[in-house]
Amino acid sequence: MPQKPISRHYDYGCTFRWIQGESHIAVKRGYVCEGKSFVIIKAPRTYEIQDRPGENPHDDKHTWLATIPVNPSYWSEDRYFVNAVNTWVRNNPTLVNVHDRAGRAVNHGM
Repeated sequence: MPQKPISRHYDYGCTFRWIQGESHIAVKRGYVCEGKSFVIIKAPRTYEIQDRPGENPHDDKHTWLATIPVNPSYWSEDRYFVNAVNTWVRNNPTLVNVHDRAGRAVNHGM
């Protein structure tokens, strides 16, 4: 199966990962990038992204904290992604660290 593009949003002490075409955003503890290795060109000083090349982002449900239902047709719209995350956080504040704000870091890749 060919890999699909992935968007990640790092905030609230979690990684919010949305694979193109999927109807949910996976919520994972910590700031992680699973799958292929990556290179950080510029990163905020307030947090560090953990590289997890051994994890398969297409088969890692056991690492999820939760999922956020979304409309897959909006995958390329960053504002929709961030708004879905923020709405979910407002409704689930005990599942995240609302004081751990990484900023508006959105990552697109494989």
